[in-house]
Amino acid sequence: MVDTLKAWQESVWEWFQHHARSPYALVWLSAVAFFDAIFFPIAPEVFLVALTLAHKERARVYLATAAVSSAFGAVAGYFIAAFIFREFGEPILQFYNLEAAFHMARHFISGHVFWAMAAASFTPIPDKVFIYAGGFLAAPFGPFIVGYVLGRTARMALFVYLTEAYGRAVLDIMARYFKWVGVLLLALGIIYGMVHWHLLGF
Repeated sequence: MVDTLKAWQESVWEWFQHHARSPYALVWLSAVAFFDAIFFPIAPEVFLVALTLAHKERARVYLATAAVSSAFGAVAGYFIAAFIFREFGEPILQFYNLEAAFHMARHFISGHVFWAMAAASFTPIPDKVFIYAGGFLAAPFGPFIVGYVLGRTARMALFVYLTEAYGRAVLDIMARYFKWVGVLLLALGIIYGMVHWHLLGF
């Protein structure tokens, strides 16, 4: 299983390296960044690394393209989730008697959506989970998209910067980095939630 995963990762990396030298590299990058925010399983940062290694002089152009395309993808994901909830959400909540829990979650995310989206890109949880949660819970759209764009652009910029400094090794460096930062952010979020909602006697 591990060997199969490594082989798949290598094949993906080879695909990105090949298309990084394509005249349609920006189009591919835009597509990967857009669909990553909705359903694509491969983060556009991997393509950004390949592109930056191939054309360091265009790194800022690639970063801007990926950030804008990712933002449009987040907008699409938000409204897809909002549509799904409008069509199917209420009956599901009523069937499982989850109305009270849903309103509590909506209240929480409405008050903290900017920080939740800004931190989302630095957790091990895929951005798509936060994007769909935002649409499903009808989070305020302004703070939602601003927080997402700032967080995701910061993450992409960090990849570009470290790629210029360390080359392909940045993929291994960032994998270790995000694991520990993600654990820390999740722990802080859980503690804050316990205090905010007075759980477990806090």
